[in-house]
Amino acid sequence: MVRGLVDFRQIRSIAILVFPDVEEFDFIGVYEVLNSVNRMMEEGKLSLDKPLSVEVVASESPVSCRNGLRIIPNEVSEDFTPCDVLIVPGGRGIRPLMKNPALLQRLRQFAENHVICSVCTGSLLLGAAGILEGKRAVTHHWHLKELEAYAALGSGRVYVDGGVITSAGISSTIDLGLKLTELIYDETTARRVVERLELPASYWPSA
Repeated sequence: MVRGLVDFRQIRSIAILVFPDVEEFDFIGVYEVLNSVNRMMEEGKLSLDKPLSVEVVASESPVSCRNGLRIIPNEVSEDFTPCDVLIVPGGRGIRPLMKNPALLQRLRQFAENHVICSVCTGSLLLGAAGILEGKRAVTHHWHLKELEAYAALGSGRVYVDGGVITSAGISSTIDLGLKLTELIYDETTARRVVERLELPASYWPSA
């Protein structure tokens, strides 16, 4: 939906939207990856001049997640327009959100001039908002047929289509974080994060 070319190098702030019954790992994984960059900068292990602001936002607090974890978001607000990137995780809680016209409109308007991402079934919420029209996207393999109602299917664990980035099943939250790190900084920085997180040496997102 973002008009023109996307300059990922200008990204400074990222918000992760959470909601009741959100899948915990969907947002915790990408949050950990992105904040690892900031910690490595603080420790002098990365020479970068652009720290990221990464915050969890929700319309209420606390938020009860899918597996019982209760969290306090960094910000309680329904306005996520101040950030450069919005990440929408998945989980059972997306179902009522897909029937929330006000939220769908805010997501659609945001995606017109911002980068928007999803993890797992978060892509279905993007689809319900009309953001995936004319796009390719991925999601958890159990929900591919449902996704086809909104978008052509992409490939790999992360699919970048302009300013819309979708990732596959739950564990692809890590892949999304690394892909964003690569796009905002470079591949070397992303691979340094792979090393810090002690992911297997062969690990690298396929898309």
